[in-house]
Amino acid sequence: MKKINWKSIFKPSSAKTDVKKSHILQLILGLVIIVFFNVVGHYFFARIDLTQEKRYTLSESSKNLMSELDDIVFIRCYLEGDIPSEYKKLRNEAKEMLDQFRAYNDDIEYEFIDPNNFENAKDKNEFYQRLFEKGFNPLLTTSTSNNSQVQQYIFPYLEITYKGRTTIVPMISSKNGFSGESIINASIQNLEYNLYTAIRSVATQQRGKIAFLYGHGEWGVENIWDFISSLGEYYDVDSISINEKLNALTERVYDSVNPNVVKIKNKFDCLIVAKPTSIFSYKDLYLIDQYVMHGGKILWLIDPLVVSMDSLQTQANTFAISNFTGVDDILFRYGVKLNTDLVTDMQCAKIPIVTGQYQNNTPQMTYYPWNFFPEINPNSNHIISDKISPVKMEFVSSIDTTNSPAKKTILLSSSNRTRVLNSPVNVSLQMLKQKQDAKLFNSGAKSVAILLEGEFTSAFKNRLTSAMELNSQIAFKDFSDTTAMIVIADGDVVRNDFMNGQLLPLGYDKYTRQMYGNKEFLINCVNYLCGDEDLIPLRSREVIMRKLDVSKIERERTAWQIANVALPVIVIVLFGVILAILRKKRFTKTR
Repeated sequence: MKKINWKSIFKPSSAKTDVKKSHILQLILGLVIIVFFNVVGHYFFARIDLTQEKRYTLSESSKNLMSELDDIVFIRCYLEGDIPSEYKKLRNEAKEMLDQFRAYNDDIEYEFIDPNNFENAKDKNEFYQRLFEKGFNPLLTTSTSNNSQVQQYIFPYLEITYKGRTTIVPMISSKNGFSGESIINASIQNLEYNLYTAIRSVATQQRGKIAFLYGHGEWGVENIWDFISSLGEYYDVDSISINEKLNALTERVYDSVNPNVVKIKNKFDCLIVAKPTSIFSYKDLYLIDQYVMHGGKILWLIDPLVVSMDSLQTQANTFAISNFTGVDDILFRYGVKLNTDLVTDMQCAKIPIVTGQYQNNTPQMTYYPWNFFPEINPNSNHIISDKISPVKMEFVSSIDTTNSPAKKTILLSSSNRTRVLNSPVNVSLQMLKQKQDAKLFNSGAKSVAILLEGEFTSAFKNRLTSAMELNSQIAFKDFSDTTAMIVIADGDVVRNDFMNGQLLPLGYDKYTRQMYGNKEFLINCVNYLCGDEDLIPLRSREVIMRKLDVSKIERERTAWQIANVALPVIVIVLFGVILAILRKKRFTKTR
């Protein structure tokens, strides 16, 4: 058997036949290497993401979800065709994101459909009608083509189907603003989150259950509608009035053999108490306590003091007085003390005050810092409050911790330039005209939202008769299972505002037109309490849309055009010349 001289493959001899054979072997070897890497790449996915925010890297939550899917996920995108440039950017980002999902699961299939690609107007209208019936709300866009205005409907939606279940996902998000550019940027930023939550919803047959507590003067539905509807994307949302009913929050399952054996199960994964203003009965507090003892989670939104801006509309000043509801007693046993004070902060929102009139009798508004509306910077060291915009609070009180075994984590706290006013507090708009003395704001940062985790002692331990404690029907429990609750000393943090009768997003300031992080923070709270922490980093993920310098483009347009056209040609010519010289030298020496 003749031994192959591998060196001769890459260093041909002077004979022409050996040179030809060497080139053929090099070609074959190159093709084998290319095929090898393609085969390996088919089974092993790898990517190097050099972007600062890792925009081309899927989160661990999305990767885990892809690994759990065991059937075809079919996605239709209706943002296609001759659409405005900004929507083309969104369309391209959606395709890129779908390709990333598909890289981790071959069962991800998709197609892009142009709703306007019909020769027949009748067929087009029938297709539109089918989309309307599915719940699509098109956008009417106007663009310029051949010096004329063209109007068309676009459908920025994704339709996702999995195992016979279908959901519609809007691609447009106004989370970070209301201008066209900010909406597109926010929509691109939320693509992975929207896809993840939609696929997760159709892949999960049973959703968590959330209940808003009523019966104690809590916020009405219209005041917290944006929060309710936002939670409805992930959970089944209900309302509940306890009314001292034993099975209001829990259900009892009796053993068929021994009726004295009772198993208690909570009806809801999380209970939300949004700004109660009347006293809880002793029995209602007991039932809430036992809900916690059996592992129930609660989001408390409590106002220790009662005060409202509405009172200042008709009178010069008002007083903040104690809001006694009874919940502060059981919260003290769980680990927090709600203080009857108001936290004022130099870092605060502004409110408008009429300071004059224009010639057309239009009121002249001037904006003043209102120290009673602090802008709270969330704690970046916890997943709930990390990467959240400042949270706007109104007439918030401070919270102290008590000696309980529960783990305590501060989620929100005021700035170091804080002043605490103890009850009763005189609140007057005249304060706006007075220059605030910065030396008085020396109380340091004050906690206003705290997470409690672990095992809790019942607030009713050693407070019931022995007969009640031993009653199998009541089934009193004095120590809780491992659970959690979040206490926020502001009931207004969850309220959405209105403008001209139209509901505004939660966290949107209608005066300064600034978007605060109230909604994201509160939804993160509920996600965390319900064990859905995987949703939080996706919602907080930021994709930076880097803009081109328009003036620089106009100034250097010609130079860059020449460089883009001529430079590649010059490089190829130089490479060819150098290669020809090297080959000439090599073959000249061998001869």
